[in-house]
Amino acid sequence: MRIVRSGQLKIIFILTGVNILIMAALTYLSPTFMTYGNITAVMTRMSELGMLAIAETIVLIGGGFDISIGAVMALSGAVLGTLHVMGVPFYLSIIIALAAGIAVGLLNAVLVVNLRLTPFIVTLATMAIVRSVVYALLKGNVLTELPEAFLNLYYVYVFKLPLLFVILVATAVIMAIMLKKTILGRRIFAIGGNEKTAYVSGVYVKRIRYFVYCLSGFICALAGLLFTVRIRAVIPDAGLNAPLEVITAVLIGGTTIYGGKGSILGSLLGILAMYLLLNGFSLLGLNPFWEVIILGVILIVVIGQEGIIKSFRAPFVRTRA
Repeated sequence: MRIVRSGQLKIIFILTGVNILIMAALTYLSPTFMTYGNITAVMTRMSELGMLAIAETIVLIGGGFDISIGAVMALSGAVLGTLHVMGVPFYLSIIIALAAGIAVGLLNAVLVVNLRLTPFIVTLATMAIVRSVVYALLKGNVLTELPEAFLNLYYVYVFKLPLLFVILVATAVIMAIMLKKTILGRRIFAIGGNEKTAYVSGVYVKRIRYFVYCLSGFICALAGLLFTVRIRAVIPDAGLNAPLEVITAVLIGGTTIYGGKGSILGSLLGILAMYLLLNGFSLLGLNPFWEVIILGVILIVVIGQEGIIKSFRAPFVRTRA
């Protein structure tokens, strides 16, 4: 356990250094980077993807996988906007939108836990289903008829920090405490590390997996509401590229796809690095499509780093032999 913690701390220190270097470079290259307006804009933009990163981190730590996160984010916004247009009280629309995210998480859990299907295949399928539901609800339209009081949350600041970013930080702190300081969190780590050992030790594996997927659905639905506030509209393509961006950031942050290892802070530092690069691309007038290419390359390197290292070492090992 100490080895795992020291490894996580090492990754966090490295990512912190990387973020500082990126900020230093952008400060030198662009005089507008360190302005208050630009920094708060970065904080606000990373709010919804940061929430998705928290959800994905918890699922991966528990030995699962969830690629439906972006579709669930889009679903909550679509449900909220559709119900509001239909005349449903807005507070009730918010509750139902959050419940829709939990429902998708529950569906994922049933298919993974009870039918023993592969999490990647299950969430890939539910992603397609949910995205189709979103398109059916919105019919390709963008909804902007939302209460001004709700949309104006975008302009609310707490101690000079955007409210959306404060919600992200609060969620991260709560989830980090849950993972590190509670029995439930330790059981999530235990299941991800070795499911059979956890089961023999008396952990209710199925219940924990149900909780993890439902929690993921809830957090993703909340991310959808934050996204709706940020862009002041409901769009059918919300979160379309989120799985690539979020999973890349989470893996960079030290969470493994094999389960039992990861941290909320590491994932958020990965998201921050990604948004700093995106912001830098924008300030310097570079083509943003290169960012997607870079993310894809980074994802391949992070996932296949062991194989890449072995392939480079192999010729030298044979030579010595």
